[in-house]
Amino acid sequence: MNEQAQLIAGRFYDGVLEPGAWYAAMDDMCTHLQAGIFHGFTLFSGETPTPESVGNVEEFGLQARNMAEYETEHAGNDLRLMATLGLAPGEIMLDHEHVSEAEALRNSVYADWLIPLGLKHTAGVVVRTEGSARELVSFIRPRDAKPFSLEDKRFIEQLMPDITRAAKLRAGTLALSRSASLGMAALETLRQCVAVVDLDCRIHHANAAAEKLLAQSSALAVRYGRLHCAHAKASGRLVQLVRGACALPGKAGALILGDGERRLTLNILPLNASHICASQQQAPMAMVIAAVSGAAPHLDPHLMREMLGLSPTEAQLALSLVKGETVKDFASEGDMSWHTARTHLKNLLRKTGCHRQVELLQLLQSLQG
Repeated sequence: MNEQAQLIAGRFYDGVLEPGAWYAAMDDMCTHLQAGIFHGFTLFSGETPTPESVGNVEEFGLQARNMAEYETEHAGNDLRLMATLGLAPGEIMLDHEHVSEAEALRNSVYADWLIPLGLKHTAGVVVRTEGSARELVSFIRPRDAKPFSLEDKRFIEQLMPDITRAAKLRAGTLALSRSASLGMAALETLRQCVAVVDLDCRIHHANAAAEKLLAQSSALAVRYGRLHCAHAKASGRLVQLVRGACALPGKAGALILGDGERRLTLNILPLNASHICASQQQAPMAMVIAAVSGAAPHLDPHLMREMLGLSPTEAQLALSLVKGETVKDFASEGDMSWHTARTHLKNLLRKTGCHRQVELLQLLQSLQG
């Protein structure tokens, strides 16, 4: 790979985290290929991560409405798009190799859109395939320029391994970013006081309810960034429970501070490894949920699903158990076999760190608040 190609490849990797760098890498390729515009977009996304489309149509004197016209009126009849999607990911489509001059003149994309806008020759490629998503990149030359050459094709092929790898990383990073935003937003809306801590009780995140509680409570506070109990014995027990939750496999536990109307119940749970707070730190984490005595009993199904990583069926089983129903009742109401219901119970025990059903019930009851 020559020096210029290496520079462009590096910018694509920089673009994994910086949209501006991705745009600059595309712009560099556009300049090297003597293309008028570039356009990157995703088709048939479904629920697969789909980075926003990028392009420089404005630099060629075009406007967003020109691309909107293509999407609404011409995309379905685009011979270039059909040819690109017909190739394996990473293979380069040069339109003059797939579309003859006569076909171009009869095609509405060329006759009614490309050529009137001053464009014609296209090089296209699928840079990422994930599920139903196909991420494409195209470079288009002015109509009075020569078609893309074999040398141009080899230049794009030279960069394809890096572009493909960077495109997948970029999509994955976008998905993590969106997940983090949703996960943190969910934490902030919970009425329960929730704090995420590491095995040394160092707080990595506390929602608004937890921040308020820690500012007002005399039994629980923050000291040097760590969750701390007012009494030394309770603090030692809290550290033990947190380390137990961070172990593999993690084990849930509970700690009661104070008594009467001022009683505070701490539930220490293993944090599901798929939760964004755990995946960001790449280390075992625990979730501490504080419940103040006297609160109206209520078990938030959103809390269970988001924080414990439960499936909808497992969350429904938890709600049934809190209501006093048995696993057999749940199986009957859900029109499922006893074996299936028991499997859901086993998964529920594993995800909450409980070893017996009575422990699970105590935990779920204490989460009401």
